[in-house]
Amino acid sequence: MKKIIFFSLVILYFVPFTISPQSSFGQAVDFDGNGDYANTFNNPYFPTINGTIEAWVKVRSISLPGGNQGEAFVAKNEEQWNNGDFYVFFDYSSGRLKSRVQKPPSIEVDVISNNNFWQNLNTWFHYAFTWGAGGMRMYINGVLQNSQNNFNYSALNNDYNFYVGAHGYRLHSGQYVVTDFFDGQIDELRIWNYQKNSQQIIALKDAPLDAAYYNTIDSGLVGYWRFDVLEDLGINNDGPDDVRDFSVLNNHLDLAGDAHLVQPDPVIPVELISFKAESASGIVKLYWSTAIELNNYGFELERRSEDTGWRTVGFVEGKGTTTERQEYIFVDDLFGVNSERLIYRLKQIDYNGRFEYSSELEVSLTPANFYLHQNYPNPFNPITVINFSIPKANHVSLIIYDSLGQQVRRLVDEIKIPGYYQAEFDAVDLPSGIYFYSLYSGEYSATKKMTLIK
Repeated sequence: MKKIIFFSLVILYFVPFTISPQSSFGQAVDFDGNGDYANTFNNPYFPTINGTIEAWVKVRSISLPGGNQGEAFVAKNEEQWNNGDFYVFFDYSSGRLKSRVQKPPSIEVDVISNNNFWQNLNTWFHYAFTWGAGGMRMYINGVLQNSQNNFNYSALNNDYNFYVGAHGYRLHSGQYVVTDFFDGQIDELRIWNYQKNSQQIIALKDAPLDAAYYNTIDSGLVGYWRFDVLEDLGINNDGPDDVRDFSVLNNHLDLAGDAHLVQPDPVIPVELISFKAESASGIVKLYWSTAIELNNYGFELERRSEDTGWRTVGFVEGKGTTTERQEYIFVDDLFGVNSERLIYRLKQIDYNGRFEYSSELEVSLTPANFYLHQNYPNPFNPITVINFSIPKANHVSLIIYDSLGQQVRRLVDEIKIPGYYQAEFDAVDLPSGIYFYSLYSGEYSATKKMTLIK
């Protein structure tokens, strides 16, 4: 008798590898989207009648938090409209990034990204928003998005607190609370007192700033947070959880909740945008796709169960370097596997030997019902295979009868754990004719007919 596991289940995970162009900047600040943020506590005044705010941003998720806007990663607001508000948020309904300016007494203007960010989760991008004589404009990675050429308001030129990783104070359930928490990472947050164009943004977005910029206000830099080191700068009097503002204005930030500094992801040559498993009888088909590949040698497929460690089950060659979407497939044969669940992951390897693991893909192998399948092939000569499933541990019997109802073979007669099984029936010593096979397990029983032709 042979035994294998097969199942019918589809699981989809989005588990990107990330390309991190800002990796030379050291650490970044990480927010978990659940009460994490940073703020200044001192109602800072940024002299920015004309200005630019920019940062490197990586988004883990876009969801509906405590407010009704979406996750905000920068805000200077108290939502009272006295001096106007400014906040930048990912709209949970569209996935687009919106820079919103509210001007007293009732003007509200959004500058919106051209595309949504659903396919760019866990990927670093550079954000910039400018205001001045040229109107209000947004840039993603230095590329101009939608703009408001006929409207200009000094977005940060007010005396409200400055928030990073949250919306700031908004009216919620009758009281003003910090809300709309951001889930992701932020680095190199900068504020300038002049309106930059695309060329000026691109010129410095990949470079750390030195003392020539932050030692004097003449450089135009009026806010600069590196997120490299935590210090005790006296903000909120709660110890070494402050982030230094390197500009001459010294508007330091205090971390709240579980916000903390992390090392940004290493530069990985592949952006993986999907990873899924699709089952068939006795096999698992693994599918994945990439948005971009740089120096990609290929993928090792690894699998483990509750009782075994990780083992390599195959390799698929990569596409080297390409900016076009690529699709991959690998078929894993489960013959001899005996487990209630399996876990898969991809090991992406580049030509220099560096590698990165994907997130893990877990598949449950416990069947929902007892089931006896039709044998295959049928008719047969002289060997056929019978599949059956057992949803709970029980004594199982699989018996072959001839056309007169006499038992001719007992294929299975033992206690089985939950799983999918396969039994082989070799009728080399039996004459041609009609045969029946029956499965018994507790209160369950089923019988099917098969034909032997020699």
